Amino acid sequence: MSGTAPPGDKANTLLAVPQFIGLLAVMGVLHLIAREQFLLFHTLVELLRILVLGGLFVLAWHTRHWADNHFLRVVGIAAVFIAGMELFHTLSYRGLGLVGPDDGNLPTQLWMAFRLLEASAFLLAALPAGRSVSPGRVLAGYASATLVLGGLIFTGMFPDAFREPGGLTAFKVNTEYLIATTFAVAMALLFARRKRFDAQVHWLIQASLAFNILATLSFTRYVSVYGLANEVGHYFLLISVYLIYRGVLVTGLATPYQIMFRDLKRHQEHLTELVNERTAALQQSEQLNQSFVENSPAILILHDRDGRITLANPAFEALAGKPASEIVGHYPRDIIAPQIANAIERNNLAAIAAGKAVLATEAVTLDNRQRLFEAVHFPLSDPSGQVSGTGAIATEVTEQRRLQANYELMVQASMDALVLLDDRGNFVQVNPAALALTGYSESELLTMNLEDIDAGSHPGGIGERLKQIGSNRSGRFESCWQHRNGQVREVELSVQVFDGMVTNGFCAFVRDISQQRADLRRIEFLARYDALTELPNRARFEELAQQRLQRAGQTGQQGLLVYIDLDNFKDINDSLGHYMGDALLRTIGQRLQALADPQRLFARSSGDEFIALLEVGSGEAAMATELARIQQTVVDPVSVNGHQLLTTVSVGVSVFPEDGQDFTTLYRNADTAMYAAKESGRNTWRRFDKAMQEKAFERQLLLAELRGALARGELFIHYQPQFNLASRELVGAEALLRWQHPELGLVSPARFIPIAEESGLIVDIGEWVLREVCRQGRAWKEAGLPPITLAVNLSAIQFQRPGLSAAVARILDSTAFDGRFLELELTESVLAGDEARVANTITQLRQYNVQVAIDDFGTGYSSMAYLNRFAVDKLKIDQSFVQGMETDRNSASVVTAIIRLAHSLDLRVIAEGVETEKQAQHLEQLDCDEVQGYLFSKPVAPAAFADLLEALTTQE
Repeated sequence: MSGTAPPGDKANTLLAVPQFIGLLAVMGVLHLIAREQFLLFHTLVELLRILVLGGLFVLAWHTRHWADNHFLRVVGIAAVFIAGMELFHTLSYRGLGLVGPDDGNLPTQLWMAFRLLEASAFLLAALPAGRSVSPGRVLAGYASATLVLGGLIFTGMFPDAFREPGGLTAFKVNTEYLIATTFAVAMALLFARRKRFDAQVHWLIQASLAFNILATLSFTRYVSVYGLANEVGHYFLLISVYLIYRGVLVTGLATPYQIMFRDLKRHQEHLTELVNERTAALQQSEQLNQSFVENSPAILILHDRDGRITLANPAFEALAGKPASEIVGHYPRDIIAPQIANAIERNNLAAIAAGKAVLATEAVTLDNRQRLFEAVHFPLSDPSGQVSGTGAIATEVTEQRRLQANYELMVQASMDALVLLDDRGNFVQVNPAALALTGYSESELLTMNLEDIDAGSHPGGIGERLKQIGSNRSGRFESCWQHRNGQVREVELSVQVFDGMVTNGFCAFVRDISQQRADLRRIEFLARYDALTELPNRARFEELAQQRLQRAGQTGQQGLLVYIDLDNFKDINDSLGHYMGDALLRTIGQRLQALADPQRLFARSSGDEFIALLEVGSGEAAMATELARIQQTVVDPVSVNGHQLLTTVSVGVSVFPEDGQDFTTLYRNADTAMYAAKESGRNTWRRFDKAMQEKAFERQLLLAELRGALARGELFIHYQPQFNLASRELVGAEALLRWQHPELGLVSPARFIPIAEESGLIVDIGEWVLREVCRQGRAWKEAGLPPITLAVNLSAIQFQRPGLSAAVARILDSTAFDGRFLELELTESVLAGDEARVANTITQLRQYNVQVAIDDFGTGYSSMAYLNRFAVDKLKIDQSFVQGMETDRNSASVVTAIIRLAHSLDLRVIAEGVETEKQAQHLEQLDCDEVQGYLFSKPVAPAAFADLLEALTTQE
């Protein structure tokens, strides 16, 4: 890592555009994986780190005797223990759970352990950078630290780092800050000692430590081990280890190989010159001759006229495996393998016949390995000029030929064009990739100059560019090459000056970057515009809006920030498919774009939401006119593949400068007003006012309090009895969630359930409810009470999460509750989604004998198709129909139809919200199976329900 790279060797550039683009591509793929399968994403990132850490250890350990580099030695040797801890962290991650309990605490503890090791390694490496340190002490020290940390963790003595459902502990967060501080101190120390490092390597290490700090800070923010902060932290971690890979491994491994490969040819030429010099000296001095024979690495043997060996040097002795005393005076066939002996005798005869030296290349098999020798066989003459014998000098070229063949293969198989140019820019040599890139044949291209195909715009022309590279010895630039068919392609040239034996010139690797540049332009477009509608995205909109708000402030016009949300857009996606939904969004985007002018700016914010900034005159009338125009533009029918798509919009408006003087405030207030429009029945608009803000604040307050309600024990369950209508027998109960806040009192489920669903808290809360109900059911059974069916409502978010059936199975197993007495209630909207996934989930639940009921039947998208397709057991009539039976003929008809439909499909029916005896009698006449409601019992606490169940059982 110390010192400088070979002069002019641009291949040693440690971090350039191609590597950066490759890293972005890898992170893009990982992000796609994370969206679908976070566990796989986490495993891949950790394994990439483990591979690089392993490489660091191998490099450090195998160079410890000859490379006295303190930084590499400490960090590299510590890397194997960091990688080991990280592997245990990966295998114990929640969802994989191959090591220890499958929870979030163990992997988080292991995470802290190896991060502490990693931070300390960089700090120790930075403290005395440049001094000598014993590899054994480093190895022993980190082995001991690893054993201590591992022992503390696996014996349970290590403090908790993650608790369900509260998330990160204070110990974990504070430790992460300590780790970040340690990395920062290491950066400062390394900067003070930067002259001990190559400049590129130093800054790559500093950048790696900086991203390590960012990763550490990200890991102080996540609530869930599958959360966004966790994902972002792993991206920073991946960038950090990639920078170490480029700075340390590439420097330690690739650069020496490049230098060796470049000098191989020179070494071979030098060896040939050495042989020639020693041959000439042999004729001048017997002493020099003897020295050459004894010390030459080449094989040297002499034969008399009859073919017997008269002299053999130690190299030949090694080949034959015998001393010279057992070689001299014998024929080659008596000494070595027949294959080699026959080749020697054949080439000696050829030299005698030719009267001069002959060259031969022989492939022979020695020790079950094929080896290649280049030999010079020459005749020997006595003083009278008569042939007195022969001599041979042989050199093994197995490795050189292999390297040469590999080099030629790389040149021919390279996906990049490789061209050699003379000093005037004429093509001297090209590979197949160059022919494909230009469209010319090899014979055509070798008659052309670089200027004939270069279509780039360079100051002074391509000749001036080559002249500049000739002065600098190397260079990299982008240009355009014109294909034979006229097509212009963007290329990147990496050019190196070469000094050849015959001519001087340039060696250039040429890469076609047309697609990369097109992709980059596309990326730049997507960074500022929405791909589906081609409207500005929110970031671009904010940039433009800030400018227009300044102008509105100067002109005194009224600025309206308008938040537009399509009503019930999800229904279109669920019923007709995302293709139809995208077509609708695309058409609406085109319509809004048609309204755009210097006073009207439109953008797509996200999903089915659009935003606009309007500069209009003051007054409510001007505002109403503009909003009516936008509403009409959106609600006009859209025809897609024969379907007439209709939608309405809920619009929120905030006014500049009354409702805010910056974009962020205006956007937040317009969003609040849009939600008020939805709550007012949709298909309308609302202007922001303070009351809306207060309501939004109350919602945020409830969300904040709800996050810790489960951990604080504020949530509990009441049970509403369910009765067989004909026998009035207690047959089940519906579990109803309640929240008793110490200050707010009893919070209505209508207030906190929607908030739990929107925030995702419903997943953890729902699993707790399911576990608590199963535990309670098991407790009642052990108390001797008769078994009844316990019904639990499942949120659509719970049902759509992968692994629901596995979670239910774990809960049934851990609570020892019989699945036959568990009933899961689903809303109709759940069944109207992905039919294959829904059917598969219900089938898996039925494997555990769990019953499935459709809650609030008749209030959503009711369909006989999914009743027939999905294996449900019961329909639950919504209380709005039950309570309207006595006064509303339509409600009575709906109840009658639901009961008949269910019975025709062999499904049971339960009516909820029964409050009068008249309603019960009417339902009994319609053969309704079960009922629940205040007529029979209100929801009661578990103890009261147990008393009720015991009392009814005693009466029987």
